[in-house]
Amino acid sequence: MEDPEREVPLVLKKLLRRPTFESMADTIRQYFTEDIAFYHLYANVAPTVGISVYTLLFQFMVFFINYQEPLVHDMVYDEKKNMMAVRMTVRTNPWIFLWRTVNLQFLIEFEFRDVIDENTGKVLKKIKVQRDYFIRSPIVQLIPIIGNIYDSERLRYIVGESTAATIRFIVRTYDLLVPAKLREDVFEFWREYLQVPPNEQHSLSTD
Repeated sequence: MEDPEREVPLVLKKLLRRPTFESMADTIRQYFTEDIAFYHLYANVAPTVGISVYTLLFQFMVFFINYQEPLVHDMVYDEKKNMMAVRMTVRTNPWIFLWRTVNLQFLIEFEFRDVIDENTGKVLKKIKVQRDYFIRSPIVQLIPIIGNIYDSERLRYIVGESTAATIRFIVRTYDLLVPAKLREDVFEFWREYLQVPPNEQHSLSTD
């Protein structure tokens, strides 16, 4: 790659937009180093085994999860550190749930290595480290009905707002109905007997 900001989204599309095994292997050879290191929640690839195992792992994931389309939302590129972070969603149709689409959300971190192109002499960048972080649990997303609810931005917003409104109502009701002096006494009891570690608590008076 000469321009990671422009080319990384294209690389992701080549890897994740319904690729063939052959096209995926070609893309990996072109854009990744031989000693690629890959870190993922469910599988890691050490630099000592590198590109061959990384390719097999990706081909297995494509077959099992059935990637359909990557959607890149945001990218941050640090040219000095030779690193990039990408927030993206990958639309999938897992074979065990072909009737529904599962949108896997990732934060991906790439580290690049500068290499010299043998044909042109240009300095190119290849991916030497890839770290994948799930933004949402894929296991929960795969559960029918519950996964759809969990994956809904609107529903998550409604639940969050409802929870916040309920807590505000409870706090205001407590302030309205409980006298200030009683609130102070309760807080003082909590601070003196419940907040400190058990071995430092005072004994309750029996008088």
